[in-house]
Amino acid sequence: MTLAVALLLATGSTFAEPPTLFEHWVPSGWKLISSATGDLNRDGADDAVLVVEEVSADNLFENDGFGSPVLNLNPRRLIVLLNTQSGYRTFLTRDNLLPSEHSQENPCLADPLLSEGDISIARGRILVALGTWLSCGSYGVSRQAFTFRLESEQFRLIGYDYSGFSRSTGEVTEVSVNYLTGKKKTTTGGNMFEEMTPSVSWSQISEPHQFYLEDISLDCFSSDSAGCSWYR
Repeated sequence: MTLAVALLLATGSTFAEPPTLFEHWVPSGWKLISSATGDLNRDGADDAVLVVEEVSADNLFENDGFGSPVLNLNPRRLIVLLNTQSGYRTFLTRDNLLPSEHSQENPCLADPLLSEGDISIARGRILVALGTWLSCGSYGVSRQAFTFRLESEQFRLIGYDYSGFSRSTGEVTEVSVNYLTGKKKTTTGGNMFEEMTPSVSWSQISEPHQFYLEDISLDCFSSDSAGCSWYR
């Protein structure tokens, strides 16, 4: 094991949190890297969303090119806890949903979750935001936000928001989809560097309108991929 890899394992992620009341739900060999609290089921008690990450040297890879010298590909897990009279209980666990800190395909990509995005709870909804920012290879910057609401014992995707711009030209594109109404708003023609009047258009997305956190995929470039039928 190289010194860089050993130090990364010893210190953990910069964003790792100190021990909390959520330690019980962190599996052995994993660490808590993010948490959010808020009332998800409208019972007046704060529920929680956790993101845990495996800690294994087998998922650390040296990188001799651009980007981080050590690529951390340890998988992440999303855990939703509901607060009951007897304490927290696990309501949902999802693997293969959140991106790892680094990417072998794009070693210049900043952490989509902890550097450029976040997990939060607002107005009883889970918000998952993922960002794209590369230190080399592309001028494109983007942010995707997924909003989920608890319905009939499942977290339904009710909103999707995308914003992207070019660090080279300043051109801005924004998309917002309301899955409750089926309406999609697209904004183009804006610019980060100069005053321009953007153009707004509205359209209706096709059926079906219901997608759930339990089986959705967030890393989508085509609606043909498994879990990506939400992608428009």
